[in-house]
Amino acid sequence: MTDINEIGATAFVIAAIRAGEPEKPQPLFNDPYAQWFSNDRARAVARQLDEAFPPSTSMVRFRTRYFNRFVERGIAAGARQVVLLGGGFDMRAHVFADTGARFFEVDQKAVVEFKRVTLARNGMEQPSSLSANYLDADVPNGLADLGLDLTAPTLMVWEGNTMYLPPESIMPFLNRLAGAMTSFRIAFDYFAADLQRREFENEEDRRRLEDVERAMGAEFPTGFADLKVFEEQAPYRVAEEGSFDNLAEEFGLGPMVASYPEDWRETLKLYRYCVLERR
Repeated sequence: MTDINEIGATAFVIAAIRAGEPEKPQPLFNDPYAQWFSNDRARAVARQLDEAFPPSTSMVRFRTRYFNRFVERGIAAGARQVVLLGGGFDMRAHVFADTGARFFEVDQKAVVEFKRVTLARNGMEQPSSLSANYLDADVPNGLADLGLDLTAPTLMVWEGNTMYLPPESIMPFLNRLAGAMTSFRIAFDYFAADLQRREFENEEDRRRLEDVERAMGAEFPTGFADLKVFEEQAPYRVAEEGSFDNLAEEFGLGPMVASYPEDWRETLKLYRYCVLERR
């Protein structure tokens, strides 16, 4: 079996946060499988995140609901292929199993194999998966070998990834996708700050981000202060963008966010979502 230590801790922490959703006064989603990937350490880190910056778990909740909506709306609009990029223990392939869409996953071998074993233990199958570091692999052709139609409308969920990636790797990756696939939308979350140079409007934002990094045991080297870079350096247009805190009212949690201190709300505005559409 895969050595659990080979898998990044963040996937377990996100699973722990998602597993606790039913206990919330106003649950935003239902992921009955997240508990399979939670553990004591992950739950402890989730508590540490709350201590470092309480809205951090709210951001995970908001983004989970948002990406669920992205998938739901995309399938309703006719997409029948969904690719989960670096999704860790994302279980949308099973949450949306009755939609008629086919799901594909791309992640490192240790993650895919651990997930495959866990699902088999619970009588379920892992979706068609490309075991690879997607920054280095030929993702389009690897997925095509698994049955993905490179010419058909496709949704790509790139959740919880961009902030961890080397900044110089992102545009080459997106250009490789655009060079091989003719019709797709890719949704991702990001920090709207120049993390490459650690430029923030105030020191409080910097401190909170670094507190979250310490709690997660990871660094965030990449952010995007201006989304125009995706239109200038790759063949995409920005189809949708916004901050997760602005979705709070729509999700029924406006009063919760409004109760945060002003400086917390200002920091939340740095965490945003974007959907790119290939031109």
